[in-house]
Amino acid sequence: MPVASPGTSLPPALTARSLRRVAVLLGAVLALHLWLLGGLPRALHWPGAADTATAEEPLTLSTRLIAPPAPVPVELRPVQPPAPRTDTPARPPVALDMQAAITPAAQEPGPAAPLTSDAVPAGADSDTALSTTPAPTPASEPAATAPAATAAVAPAPAERLARFAFPPPVVLNYDVIGLTDGQKNVVSAAITWKHDGENYQASLLITKFLVSLRQWTSKGALTAGGLAPVRFGEKGFRRSEVASHFVRDEGRVIFSANSAPATLLPGAQDHLSVFMQLASLWAGEPNRLTGGDTLTFQSIGPKQAETWTFVVSPEEHITVPGGSMQAIKLTREATSDYSTKAEIWLAPQLAYLPAHIRLSEPNGNVLDMVWTDSQLP
Repeated sequence: MPVASPGTSLPPALTARSLRRVAVLLGAVLALHLWLLGGLPRALHWPGAADTATAEEPLTLSTRLIAPPAPVPVELRPVQPPAPRTDTPARPPVALDMQAAITPAAQEPGPAAPLTSDAVPAGADSDTALSTTPAPTPASEPAATAPAATAAVAPAPAERLARFAFPPPVVLNYDVIGLTDGQKNVVSAAITWKHDGENYQASLLITKFLVSLRQWTSKGALTAGGLAPVRFGEKGFRRSEVASHFVRDEGRVIFSANSAPATLLPGAQDHLSVFMQLASLWAGEPNRLTGGDTLTFQSIGPKQAETWTFVVSPEEHITVPGGSMQAIKLTREATSDYSTKAEIWLAPQLAYLPAHIRLSEPNGNVLDMVWTDSQLP
C-alpha cells in the first residue's frame, strides 16, 4: 500500500467522513455547555448580585398560620401620685433692730388666754410671740345664749426678745498688723473679758515691747437684753483718758470731752462692749440671723453716739495664727468719707468672740487683729 508523502491530498471519502464526526462531536459538546451555562444564574447568587428568578418565572408564595404566643399575666397596680413638694421658700433677710428687740412690747391689762395651736394663724412666723384674749360676753346677753365659739383677736405682733448667752471669762491674745501711710507695723493686743454673772469688766490693750500704746475699757451690767454699759473709756499713749458715762435713769450719755450729751437708746453699746454683745447674741441664738440679714444698734464712742448697721455674711472658713476654724462675718460699711469700715469674724470655737477684726480707713490705712491664743484671766 503506497504511503502518502507530504503534500499529497487525502482521499475524498476519508475527508468527508472525518469532518462529519468532528461536527457531531463539537455539536454535542456545545449543547452540553449551553445547558450548564443556562442554569448558572439560578444556582448561584453572589453578594450584591440581582436575583433574576422573578423576571423569568413567577414566584409561588405559600402562607401558614402561626399561633400567637400565650398571654403573660400582668399584675396591675394603682399608680401612686407624686408626693407634694415640701420645699419651703427661702427666708427673706431679717433686719434686727436691737432697740426694738430689747424693748418689751406693751401688754394689755388682764390675764391672757393660753396660746394653743388652733389660735395661731396660718403662715404665722414661729419666731413671733403671739397672745390671744377671748372676747367678753355682753352683760345684757344671758350666758346660756352666748355663742359656742368666739373669734379671738390677737394684738399686733411685736419683735421677739433676743436671747443672750454670755461667754465665759477669758483673755484673747492677738497679733495686730497695721498699714499706715504704706508702712507696716506689728504690735500685740489682748481682749480681757470678766464677769460674775451680774456685772462685767472688759478691756482691749495694745502694746509693743511691753509698752502700752492704747487702751479701751468698758464696764456695766449683764441683763436680759445683753450688756448694759455704764462707762466707756479710751486712753492713748501719753494722753489723758476720755470717757463716756451712761446715765440710764436720765436716758442720756454724758461725754467727758465736753461733747453735747446724746440720747441713750435701748440696746446701746460702746466701741468695746459691742464685741461681747455680738458674741452673746450669737451664742444665745446661733440661727437667728443668717446671710443677708442686718443688725442695727446705737454705738457710743468716747466723744459721740453713732448708729451702726452690720450685714451678716454666710459662715466661712478662716485661718489665723491660732488655727483654722469656721467664722461668721459681719461687715459695717463706711457711712461717710471719714468713717471706718469694720469687718468682724465671730468664731464658734471662741464662744463667738472675734477671731479676726479688720478696720479699713478711706485713706488706705488698715488694721488687722488676728487671734493667736487664749488664756484664763
